[in-house]
Amino acid sequence: MMKKYFIIPLVFSLSSCATLLHQRTVDIQIHSDSDSTKICINNDTTRWYQTPTRINVERSKKNLWITARKDTLQKQIELRSKLSAAFLVGNMFSGIGIFGYVIDLTNPRRFTYPNYLTLDFKPKVSTKMYRPWLSPEKNLLNLKLSIPEGNLLYLNKGNGYGSSFGFLGLSGGFEYYLSDKYCISSNFGVLTDFMLPFPAPIDYADSSSHQSSSAVYGTIQIGSDFKNRWHYDLGLQFTRTLHYERECVELFPHYIDTLKYSKQQNNAGLAFSTYFRISNSFNLGINYYPSFLAWNNSRLQFHYSHLLFFELLFKVEAFRPKRFRK
Repeated sequence: MMKKYFIIPLVFSLSSCATLLHQRTVDIQIHSDSDSTKICINNDTTRWYQTPTRINVERSKKNLWITARKDTLQKQIELRSKLSAAFLVGNMFSGIGIFGYVIDLTNPRRFTYPNYLTLDFKPKVSTKMYRPWLSPEKNLLNLKLSIPEGNLLYLNKGNGYGSSFGFLGLSGGFEYYLSDKYCISSNFGVLTDFMLPFPAPIDYADSSSHQSSSAVYGTIQIGSDFKNRWHYDLGLQFTRTLHYERECVELFPHYIDTLKYSKQQNNAGLAFSTYFRISNSFNLGINYYPSFLAWNNSRLQFHYSHLLFFELLFKVEAFRPKRFRK
């Protein structure tokens, strides 16, 4: 009877990370330092694109050639194919480890190209040059989706404070740049203490009781960038933590699962976050949310608790001002 609970998670876990997350094609956004610039892909002169534009190309281990033309000037830029972050990093957290890499080695979805290309037609600039990083600028709006990986919750367990550790969670939010350097961001998410990428069914025959912890949180932060690869935020956060213990009693031929006790508490404090850019859309981050105020049923008290977790952070540009440099 227990085996049927594992069929869906087993099938899911046998899918490699790149195969599961990536589509067959990838988008590349191409900008230019001036207008009236046209491009074609892989010397296909039957189809030209006017910049700024977004092109969709198939993933491949072969490098991609971009031909750019402005008036009488023409240049070629080689975009190198590379292994994607989902292949390099994602398989570490997929639950099947090396088997995910083996599966991905047979699929071109493990490859990707730089998501952004900036064309520069200044006379003294080399003809083979592209900028893989797009710098933040005023009014840039990013949408964020993250998957926490390694959650350490220090929370009220009813009979005292203690730690819970797990891997499963999900959060989303936005990031808006007030200037070319500073941004305001907000995140909302949930963390659990599940040790697997999916909650395993409870074997009542092997345990008379079991405990579980979880937390939901929201933050508002001010952030900035350091050398275009590191980003840091600081601000305020609110969390609501829940811990419960259930007890199983055998009543042959069945088991009765009853709630022994539960503890829910509201917390507020500071929020510290930082992440490292692997690409323009994928980041590795760490978050530390210490709380110093706690309340439940209108009773306010000072007590320390915290949320600490790593995350795989994906950012998608929702809006970027079209600004050409002169």
